[in-house]
Amino acid sequence: VEEQSENYRKLLLSVAKDARVIIIKLADRLHNMRTLEHLQQARRERIATETREIYAPLAHRFGMANVKAELEDLAFKFLEPEEYQMLAVQVAAKRAQREEMIAGLRTPLEQELRRAGIQWSDVSGRPKHLWSIYEKMVVKGKEFDEVQDLVGVRVIVDSVKDCYGVLGAIHALWK
Repeated sequence: VEEQSENYRKLLLSVAKDARVIIIKLADRLHNMRTLEHLQQARRERIATETREIYAPLAHRFGMANVKAELEDLAFKFLEPEEYQMLAVQVAAKRAQREEMIAGLRTPLEQELRRAGIQWSDVSGRPKHLWSIYEKMVVKGKEFDEVQDLVGVRVIVDSVKDCYGVLGAIHALWK
């Protein structure tokens, strides 16, 4: 525990000197998590727990959403393997339906943005990651089929004003 605390202290000091250190550290952790199955069970659980509690939130704070999502999903895979596998199968079975939903949202949203005179550089959709879905199921006490928001839509704009305009356009289209 004392050695681990010292490692965290060193990490924070190095980040304070040069923020690029955290990017390298997160990339290293992501690589380690991708190859975690080669370690003994106790070590896997310790590293996965540390990843979920420390590294995933750090990735989130540094605006690295894709890294955060993958770290959380990998930690989920090693810490709750049965739940992970069950959810992965359910999500895969509905993949085509989710992709169809994203495509169906994109066109009317882009039309509404044009109508409202809002400039955007990208409208994209993505499926929610497994850990996010699982957390929602646990917190809200729902089964997979009861979880409504299995996808997210992202609109990239240049200003805060346009960001609120997009929100208004979304509310105009959907409740």
